[in-house]
Amino acid sequence: MVEQPKPSEISTVFGMDHPQHMWTKLAWELNGLIDSMSVWKDNEAAPEPLFHAFNTAVTAWHMTDWLWQYDCATRKKLAAKFQFVFECTPTGIKRGLEKLQDAVVLHCDELKVCREIANGSKHMRKNKVDHNIKAQAVYEKVVEGAGFAKPGDLKMTLRITHNDKEIDAELAFIEAFGFWEKLMNELSIFSKEARLPDKIMKAN
Repeated sequence: MVEQPKPSEISTVFGMDHPQHMWTKLAWELNGLIDSMSVWKDNEAAPEPLFHAFNTAVTAWHMTDWLWQYDCATRKKLAAKFQFVFECTPTGIKRGLEKLQDAVVLHCDELKVCREIANGSKHMRKNKVDHNIKAQAVYEKVVEGAGFAKPGDLKMTLRITHNDKEIDAELAFIEAFGFWEKLMNELSIFSKEARLPDKIMKAN
């Protein structure tokens, strides 16, 4: 007899309630972005790479919330790791999250980029903009055909500029993903029990 998954204690997250769940979502979104950029995949009804990039940046940045809000033990580990103090009160926990966010962008430039993109994407326009960070869709002429792209076509690439250094968005997001994976391993966040259940749970 197949067992029911344990219901989440959080009522607004469709069963996701662990940092590992958000990390898994980030991996899924990053994989979707890379797949959507492939010239071996034809055009879809919508420019999927733009949507995947939006979602990947948002999820990468909001890993801060999911780690910080998870439990008291994880907050203590994070505060010790990044060397800051917080009070265990609602106001103190909120300020602690801000301290964590300020700390991680000092350790991972790509997360600073994700923060700017996530906030810019969410609000469309920001009151305070970091002019050193840009996220752009650039179209370049195809020289040698491959897949569905023929010479003379224009192919989309997604570029991130930070402090005059330009890289492909996929590479920036891979760095952010790797930062979270390393940190979560260091803090022993991953567990077999935190694996998300399948859509269909097969009976024996």
